[in-house]
Amino acid sequence: MSDANEMTAALLVEIPKRYPGVRIWRNNRIDAMALGAGGRLRRVKAGVDGQADLSGIGPGGVRIEIEVKAGRDKMSKSQIAFQAMILNHGGIYIEARDVDECMAALREEIRQRTRY
Repeated sequence: MSDANEMTAALLVEIPKRYPGVRIWRNNRIDAMALGAGGRLRRVKAGVDGQADLSGIGPGGVRIEIEVKAGRDKMSKSQIAFQAMILNHGGIYIEARDVDECMAALREEIRQRTRY
């Protein structure tokens, strides 16, 4: 699967199917223009620079972050910084380029933390 949107959709289905104790959701970063007071346009941002595409909670409350990449797409500096922050706080961070590889990496991360 090479399309990031297809891979994201597949992971949202497969992760809870294989790991019922894991909660996972799409984590959208929003940067848009909206009408403010007096009808003026203003920039509205939601989310954190560099946040992963998927966020979740695993066994024992461990934070799970999955950044989905396709083709030659590379992580940005802000994504690398976000990854470091999650790992430094004991979370799971996976750069997913393939559904099966992501599932294997998640399985190993969970196995290391629990007897899942």
